Amino acid sequence: MSWLLLVEKHALFREGLALLLKWRTGLDSVQSGSIAETRRILGDAKEKPVCAVVDLDLPDGDGIELLEPLRELPVVALVSDRSLERCARALEAGADKVLHKRESSEKIGNTVEQLVGVLRTRDFSSG
Repeated sequence: MSWLLLVEKHALFREGLALLLKWRTGLDSVQSGSIAETRRILGDAKEKPVCAVVDLDLPDGDGIELLEPLRELPVVALVSDRSLERCARALEAGADKVLHKRESSEKIGNTVEQLVGVLRTRDFSSG
């Protein structure tokens, strides 16, 4: 089963984003609101997600901690500030894109759809 990992501390935003990403990519999201919960999800998963969207401002720490273990996946990091240093750290830790949480949901959806589309193209061309 292909799935997206969606890590976001705000439940309402997370639910809305999950619906949007399902509509844009056709993939279900497994959702988390914290680093600890995300680690449990990843530890219990039989398969890795195909893509991850990770809020860097989590209640139990800096979401950048989650980027290293997800390095082999396409990852969109969401930030609530526009600090160039923080964005650079996220990119160095493995994020493919860093978007501000105030970006339109369409931009976030487009970014994830493009990353998942690249994966599907690779899978199709390698088969």
